[in-house]
Amino acid sequence: MSSLKVESPSASDAGELDVPAQWRLSAAFVPRGRYIDREFLELELKRLFPRTWLNACRTDEVENVGQYVDFEIGGESIVIVRTEEGLRAYFNACRHRGTRLVHGQGRIGEFRCPFHAWRWNLDGSLKYQADAPNFDPRPADELCLPECRVDTWGGWVFINMDGRAEPLADFLAPIPERLDGFKLEDMRIAWYKSVILPANWKTSLDAFIESWHVPGTHPQLLRPDKRPTPPTIAESEQYGATFNELFRYHSRHADLFRYGPDGDASRLRAAYGVNPDAVYTNVEYSLRELGALYLKTDLSAAEELRTAEGADGPSGNAIYQELRRKHARAAGIDYPDVTADQMRNAMYDWHVFPNTVFLIDMGCCLTYRARPNGNDPDSCIFDVQGLELPPAAGLPTAAPQFFADWHQGNMGEILSQDFSNMSEVTTGLHSRHYDGHRLNTKQEMTIWNYHRAMNEFLFS
Repeated sequence: MSSLKVESPSASDAGELDVPAQWRLSAAFVPRGRYIDREFLELELKRLFPRTWLNACRTDEVENVGQYVDFEIGGESIVIVRTEEGLRAYFNACRHRGTRLVHGQGRIGEFRCPFHAWRWNLDGSLKYQADAPNFDPRPADELCLPECRVDTWGGWVFINMDGRAEPLADFLAPIPERLDGFKLEDMRIAWYKSVILPANWKTSLDAFIESWHVPGTHPQLLRPDKRPTPPTIAESEQYGATFNELFRYHSRHADLFRYGPDGDASRLRAAYGVNPDAVYTNVEYSLRELGALYLKTDLSAAEELRTAEGADGPSGNAIYQELRRKHARAAGIDYPDVTADQMRNAMYDWHVFPNTVFLIDMGCCLTYRARPNGNDPDSCIFDVQGLELPPAAGLPTAAPQFFADWHQGNMGEILSQDFSNMSEVTTGLHSRHYDGHRLNTKQEMTIWNYHRAMNEFLFS
């Protein structure tokens, strides 16, 4: 299926749907009620999340028969489990009195209700009904665990509660084609943290689908020495620019300071070429403060770059990329072998509609997922995963860590800066004189675009 591109968003681009006035998009404007109104969240929980393909877990979390993950969004609980026949997904409720069958993740041989001990096989069929003779007879399929759709791409397991929804491959287009060759399906979870944030799920999402906030929120990223001093006006203008691609549902963006206008693969490219010392400093900083976006072998590559002949010249980035490949493969990592065109068309930051973001680099990926926290429009669950291709020694899948207070999660400087903004945004959204987001038409259209896409599910 082809992907719609929205080049110059305007009021008409929002479509002809019957959207209530208080939630209606206009040119580069998103009303605040889409973030703070409880009625809008109720509509999302009723019509958006049940009708879209949702990133529920990674395949390495459910790679053995009996392994399961309980995926929660709003008040819904879906359990994904590996059976002898493959992956299945069930609504996580006993057919007797509705008791939730499993929590979190683990490994089981059967589903057993903790209330009255009814049991189901992994294929969802009823195995044991307590005191069966004293129940009115019912068809067997009425007592099976109800299923929802499940499919995989890139090592992610997606679920969809709507049996009429389009296939996953069509929903994700053009992402699978763009990211072919990056070996996402072979990556494993190196670390996984979930936190509660004092913000609407879309507020937390907005912080990670545009890069224009880097000069204001992350000034240390503008300098190789990482001093957290404010950027100059010239730096903000020079390095604050992004490019955006807007599709039918999804979007891609990158900031030109980090990546360069030619789509260069290096996250360390400065305005006038590669500085080997800055390369090392940036890799070390990112691994220390974010634990992602680079493989650990990239630090060894950056160290060797400091003494490589020609590293400070026009070929410096090509030399560094080759060193990254050499050190990764020496560690037994099946490093991707992609072309320059593939990198230009695929790398950097993707928003997978409706609620997932991933940042792609060679051999690794940083994933964000935002979920409503129950029915509170001012709170969300935010999941962060660092994914890596495993070395020869293997990489065990990390279990999720949960922190009700994100300050206790040791999130590092970069994420802590982002999270600190969110409560302030929430407070501002509730100001009686704030009516909505006025978006930069070159920098922030990724935000407007997903609100436009949401309307298709909420109001059609």
